[in-house]
Amino acid sequence: MNNRYLVPLLLTLGSFFSCQPSSTTTNNERIWEEADRSSLRSGLSASLDNVLQSVAPLSEEQWNWQADSNTWSIALVVEHLITHEELFYREVRVLSNLPNLPVQDESKFASDEAIMSYSEITDQNRGKAPVYLAPKGRWCDKERALASYQETRKAMIDFVSSTEANLRAYYTKSGRGPTEFRDLHQLLLISIAHTLRHAQQIRGIVEHQEFPRGEDK
Repeated sequence: MNNRYLVPLLLTLGSFFSCQPSSTTTNNERIWEEADRSSLRSGLSASLDNVLQSVAPLSEEQWNWQADSNTWSIALVVEHLITHEELFYREVRVLSNLPNLPVQDESKFASDEAIMSYSEITDQNRGKAPVYLAPKGRWCDKERALASYQETRKAMIDFVSSTEANLRAYYTKSGRGPTEFRDLHQLLLISIAHTLRHAQQIRGIVEHQEFPRGEDK
């Protein structure tokens, strides 16, 4: 496995050897229910459609246009989304197949509503993508990139549809925000929120005053 995919796993495993305070409310008391499965499937599908609809009419020129050398084109935004999706897919597959994890105080987890706040473009949610999520021009054209994006998201939806794991009982270290952990249901909520946020970014690029206005394909 590539080292970059081991980092979230190692961070999680490393936390197991610290002393945990006793608590009467713990994460393993929560059960991942069919309603959770359904909401994830719907959210993953709808957020993907949001991006696809935003980019469908774009020509290759528009797809690759950049306002300046320090900003992303829509092509680079979508590549970042794919890389993020690949990372989370591997993470959720690995973590959901681990033995039972140590119980954590539920106060160390954010609410689902707080997780979904990452769907909005705010100062808190802005920032430079880490090097392992930065786009590098992996696809030559729009058609191939979108095919890869749909394939990767389909794999995630298929996992959600078929897994028998309690995604509330498995968790990973939180990469940002006020809480220490996020359960795997919340990890997938982050993927949905992340997609919606970058869909907004794509629309912002299209609305840029210098965005090419040639005939759409």
